[in-house]
Amino acid sequence: METKTLTMGRTTVEKELCLGAIDTLLYFEFNDKFKDHVESHPAWEMIYADRGRCEIVADDRTFTLEQGELYFHKPFERHMLQIPKGEFPNILVCSFHCDSPALFHLKERKLRASLAIKAHISSIIHEATEIFDFSNKGISIQGILFRNEKNLFGGEQSIFLRLTLMLIELLREHVFALSKESRFLNKELTADPLCRKIIEFLEQNLYDNPDMDALCREVNFSRSYISKHFSRVCGMPPSRYFNKMRMEEAKRLIRETKYSFFEISEKLMLANSHYFSTLFKKYVGMTPTEYKQSCK
Repeated sequence: METKTLTMGRTTVEKELCLGAIDTLLYFEFNDKFKDHVESHPAWEMIYADRGRCEIVADDRTFTLEQGELYFHKPFERHMLQIPKGEFPNILVCSFHCDSPALFHLKERKLRASLAIKAHISSIIHEATEIFDFSNKGISIQGILFRNEKNLFGGEQSIFLRLTLMLIELLREHVFALSKESRFLNKELTADPLCRKIIEFLEQNLYDNPDMDALCREVNFSRSYISKHFSRVCGMPPSRYFNKMRMEEAKRLIRETKYSFFEISEKLMLANSHYFSTLFKKYVGMTPTEYKQSCK
């Protein structure tokens, strides 16, 4: 991967994600009468549903962005927003320039924001409202009138740094953390049709034990070919990827529900609570109890 370096004293630091200018930073409180228009520009554009939901039009695709989800429009992608009838969402829109190839791993993917990502977004919104003039059109870095007195020292720089760090953490969570054997994926996961079908099958069986024979019939390939191909693209066999998916779901259940660890292990079709705890620590790096405490 092409990187840039930053010299700090005698130490040279690799910069694997190089963020350029931030064109716009907008926070909208929409109603269901909002009408958008199709646009296309050379910048990346991040859409985050802070409250409620909206519909995203990206080239020839239309899909729903639920509360707490992000989507990244790649440069020159034709796109627009649509607000479903009866919805009154709060949406963060940020367009920025970035020439790092790593960011293309996030294109054409809906991403669920973790607690760490939500913390960054919350701080960005807070600092932007403190240092930029706020109007019905939202907050815009480009061409906006600043407040007479900036309330936060280094606010503009903080926004830039927080956005950069948030993108790095998103890539770690959703792309490069998939494989511990390889630092980078060989290719974008969603760009491979067979892997996409396999993942869709695993998602449908998240609360069950997947029938591998049914998967073979679904994709029309043998077990050995599926395992080799998926491992080559994703850096791990389907079974390990499925366990990772189950542990991500377990994290969500711990955060958002009152299920006991025993109930979660039963829901995810794991043998017992001890095995669940062992598997959780292997993939998350801490026990379920430690994770529950960290969420608090």
